[in-house]
Amino acid sequence: MNAVSFGPFAFDAERFAAIVGMVVFLAAASVLAHRVDDRLGRWSSWTALVGLAAARLGHVLQHAGSFASEPWRILAVWQGGFSWSGGAAGVAVVLVLLFLRSRKLVGWAVASLAAGMVATAATLALTYSDPQLAPVTSSFRTLDGAERGIGANGRPTVLNLWATWCPPCRRELPMMAEFAASTNDVDFVFANQGELSAKIADYLRSANLNLPQAVLDPQLLLSRHYSAVGLPATLFLAADGTLVGSHLGEISREVLAQKIQDLKSEEGISE
Repeated sequence: MNAVSFGPFAFDAERFAAIVGMVVFLAAASVLAHRVDDRLGRWSSWTALVGLAAARLGHVLQHAGSFASEPWRILAVWQGGFSWSGGAAGVAVVLVLLFLRSRKLVGWAVASLAAGMVATAATLALTYSDPQLAPVTSSFRTLDGAERGIGANGRPTVLNLWATWCPPCRRELPMMAEFAASTNDVDFVFANQGELSAKIADYLRSANLNLPQAVLDPQLLLSRHYSAVGLPATLFLAADGTLVGSHLGEISREVLAQKIQDLKSEEGISE
């Protein structure tokens, strides 16, 4: 899957590229601030803050109905959910303000932005690859002792890799279980990684979670097959079992809904 890891830290490829681009932008602006005009340093800090805020606001407005019932989740940025167009609009506003105050600095400001965009694109090119992988051929045992395969059953599948010791897994499971219960044309599979069935059953019982789609993967076959560098990992499989998308880390309701919609559109499934 498209992800990057450094020791205990793991990042989705797109998120990592955005972080690299932001760091390069701020570094370039800092160098120019020392050599050209110190106002570029303050401008770059405001640009980063406004750009991030606008990117988040754009995502929230796009999914306003979903956030209305749980407004606190607007601040849950660790779940992902940023609008590239919203971020670009925020940066454009700050750039216009700089133009109105000092036109001679605009060229240098654009140069630092260009450095950040080139760094983002280069990082994506190096870390992002075609996600398509053949389906896993092994079968997996369910909590009630049955055997089942994953994917390649003629229906698209959302495969979630999780563990009871993983806090973000525990946070997202109730929401994902709700999606699984209410989605009829996409299969969900929750593959526990490396734990015993008794421990899993105890956790689901204590958390009051009904997860009939849970399977056991004590040998981490799925994590190895899909090169998942951390948990939770959510994988999106086409009807033939081929991997067509992924998300590393806790996933938000809105991002999951969009990914499922993309998966269904790719498979030609209408609402």
